[in-house]
Amino acid sequence: METKRYFRYYTIADYEREQKWLNAMSRSGWNFVRTNGFIYTFEKGTPGEYIYKIDLPNDSMTDVEVDAYYRFMEECGIEVVSSFKFWRYLRKKSADGPFDAANNTMGQLLMVNKAYGVATKMLCIVIAIFAIVILALNIALSFVTGIAADFMSGVVYGIASSGFLAMAIIMVPIIQRLRTRMNELIDEIQIKG
Repeated sequence: METKRYFRYYTIADYEREQKWLNAMSRSGWNFVRTNGFIYTFEKGTPGEYIYKIDLPNDSMTDVEVDAYYRFMEECGIEVVSSFKFWRYLRKKSADGPFDAANNTMGQLLMVNKAYGVATKMLCIVIAIFAIVILALNIALSFVTGIAADFMSGVVYGIASSGFLAMAIIMVPIIQRLRTRMNELIDEIQIKG
C-alpha cells in the first residue's frame, strides 16, 4: 500500500490545527495511521472516507476506565487509530456523520480545559524536577571546597536559570494560548445563553 510520511510539530495548544490538517489529508485521499509526535504516516485511500478527531482522556480516569471508554467508542464505530503521549487519534467513516453536534461549544471548551490542565501539570512537573536536581547538586557540592566549589556552584545556578528561562519561553505562551481559547469559548457560550 502506498504511504506518505510528513514531519510536523504541534504543541498541545495546536491540537485543533492538527485535527484540521488530518481531515484535510483525508479529504485528499490520505488516511492517517500513526504518529510519534513528529512524523505522521498516511496510507492512500478513498478521498474523504474518514473524519478524524483528537481526544484527550480525562485526567481523573483510571487506566481501566480509559480502556472501557475507548472500547465503548469502538462499539459506536469510532476507531482509535494512534496514540501519542496523552492524545488519542480517533477516526470514523464520514458516511456515519460528524463526531459532534453542529456547534458543540461546550465540548470544545471541555477539550481545551483538559489540554490546559495537562500543559500546566507538565510545567509544574518540569519545575519540580529542576528544583530536585538543583537541590541534589547543592548537596553534592557541599562536600567540595575552594575554587572548584565556587565554579561548580556557578555552573549549577547557570544551568538552573537557563532551564527555568527555557521552560518559561516554551510553556508560558502555550498555556496562554490555551487560556485565550478557553476565554473565547466561554464568551461564545455566554453570548448564546
